[in-house]
Amino acid sequence: MTDARGPAVSDSTPLIYLAKIGRLSLLNGVFKRIHVPEAVFDEAVAQGKALNMIDAFVIEKAVGDWITVERVKPEVDAEYRFIDTNTRLGAGEKAALKLCKQIGALYFVADDREARRASRILNVRPVGTLGILVEAHRRGLITKAEALQVLEDLMKAGFRMSVTVYRRILDEME
Repeated sequence: MTDARGPAVSDSTPLIYLAKIGRLSLLNGVFKRIHVPEAVFDEAVAQGKALNMIDAFVIEKAVGDWITVERVKPEVDAEYRFIDTNTRLGAGEKAALKLCKQIGALYFVADDREARRASRILNVRPVGTLGILVEAHRRGLITKAEALQVLEDLMKAGFRMSVTVYRRILDEME
């Protein structure tokens, strides 16, 4: 990720996990502004607050500051309605992919494999939570030791990654 200053749209999972471990600011360090559709706001904030999840309140605090909630326009929804036929995507992912096209996003922040595949088809570069971590390290926002602590904290919070992915992340931070 050489230029992360372009528009970026996020799905709920990266927001939730980074907020859970107190590292939502890493996303803001890599992307100065994040756009989310209303469906992602609903998943990450409204539903989370209903369950009294601390991460929902953390995310909500960033809304209006560096996270912008946007409605997918009806004409964009209609043009990209074919996304709705993908039964392996959730409502937030579908709306986020449409928002990517609406605002001309260069990046789609998502961890779900199918959502990342769909973003590539739409010519939007996917970057996951771990990609944000690597980029934050490359930019000097966090040290290698801090990055390793973030990895550990993510796993403790229930973030899933294979041993292969874990090793690749370590290699990329060398």
